[in-house]
This record gives sequence, structure tokens and C-alpha cells, in this order.
Amino acid sequence: MTAIFTREGDLFRATELAGGPWSPDMLQGSATSALMVREVERLAVASGFAVRRLTFDLWRPAGLRAYRVETEMLRDGRKAKTIQVRLLDGETEIGRCTALLTAQGSESPADPFSKVTGADAAPETGTPPPAFAQKWSRYFQNVSVRLIEGALEKPGPAAAWMRLDVPMVEGEANTPLVQAVQAADFSSGVGQIVDMREWTFINPEISLYFFRPPEGEWILIRSRTRAGANGAGLTMASLSDRQGPFAEVLQAMTFERREAQAQAS
Repeated sequence: MTAIFTREGDLFRATELAGGPWSPDMLQGSATSALMVREVERLAVASGFAVRRLTFDLWRPAGLRAYRVETEMLRDGRKAKTIQVRLLDGETEIGRCTALLTAQGSESPADPFSKVTGADAAPETGTPPPAFAQKWSRYFQNVSVRLIEGALEKPGPAAAWMRLDVPMVEGEANTPLVQAVQAADFSSGVGQIVDMREWTFINPEISLYFFRPPEGEWILIRSRTRAGANGAGLTMASLSDRQGPFAEVLQAMTFERREAQAQAS
């Protein structure tokens, strides 16, 4: 298999390349969110509107099966539209994306406080992660990674360029938006703050806020995570391409100590 999903009529079947970090038989969050945003992008292009916010709610574990995507226009306005995309396994809803699209203006004000374009080190100057870290999931093995700050195998803030090297859907080129969304799911992993032999952490949702469209294949994630009370946490990340920043990411995190998890099961 050379793609994350293959087409079966109006269905998308997940291949073994979609396997995630907690089980090779369960989809990586990057796969589910990118499959949904593919439909959002199609509707945005058709309307001439820009994608401004994407909120993904990942409700159920998704296996290596065939999925259907359904869309609904929740609000169709002159300046803003809200679209809902549902990912279905038969009649069971696995996840949902709510997308805000806005009309595109003719110009924007100058921002004297924005980061200088091109200030980040290029992916060609970065360092690949250790081989064992690249094997965290079957999906991740098909993602090129170049670290420019921090390390994936050590807790703490980090910055890494990422690029999915196989098609999300067989026969289709990955668009910059698909690359951005699939990379964003790794924000919590890039900025993880715990020893993963002692803790698990999941994000049942993820939100992206765009202030311009992404460009190119390589996406830079610069992320950090904060732990709060009662197992709660928050990952915050900025996404950049070679031209500079283009989006912010928020992930609500849930931490659980592995000993407690084993006792509960």
C-alpha cells in the first residue's frame, strides 16, 4: 500500500499505513482529521471562501475499516459560512469537523509586530529523530521529520518540520492544507512533557486557527504543553511554512498514569 486511504466507491478504506501509536489497528488522529479536512477544502475552493477555523472532535477509536464522509452547511452567509463534516463507520459517527470559512478581502493591514519571514531554520538544516522515535506508529514512519529545536524522545518544548510522504488518498497529491492538518495532530507529541513509559496522554479534540493559507509541503510545528489539575492539560502550537507562521493550534489534553490505567482495566 502506498497511501493512507484507498477509494471504494464513495467510501475511504484505511490501509495499514494509517495505524496509530496506541494500536497498529487503530487510526492515527492525523488520518481521521486530514480525511475530513479534504472535504472542507473542496467546499472552500468551490465557494471562494478561506478556511479560518477547524475544530475536530474525535469521539471514538477508529479501526482500519472503510469510512463515509458526510457534509452539511450549518450556516451559509455572505461573509461567513459554517460547515460540518462527519466521519462515519457504517451508521456510527467516529468524529466530526466544524469549519468556519470567511469571505476573502482585497487587502490586510500591515502587522509591525509579526515574526520576521524566514526566521526559522529550514527543514534541510534540521536533524531526523532517533530511529526508535520514528517507529512510534505505522503512520509516523511515512512522515519526514526534521528537528530544529528540542527532541522528540525527551520531554519539553520542541520545534520540528514535518511532511507526509505518501498520499492521504490514493491517486491524490497532498495539498498544503492537508499537510498542515495532519502535522497539527503531532503537536502534543512534539511538545510532550511526560515520560511516556509512566503516562499516557490523549487529545479528544484539536482546533486550528488560520490567518493565511499554508504553502508548500513542509510544515513547522513549534509546541509546548501545560499540565493542569485532575489530569487536564493544554497543548499550544504555532504552525509555519517556509514563508513564516500561518496558524495557531490548541489541543485539550487528558493525562493518565499508566499504573492507574492498568488497574482500571
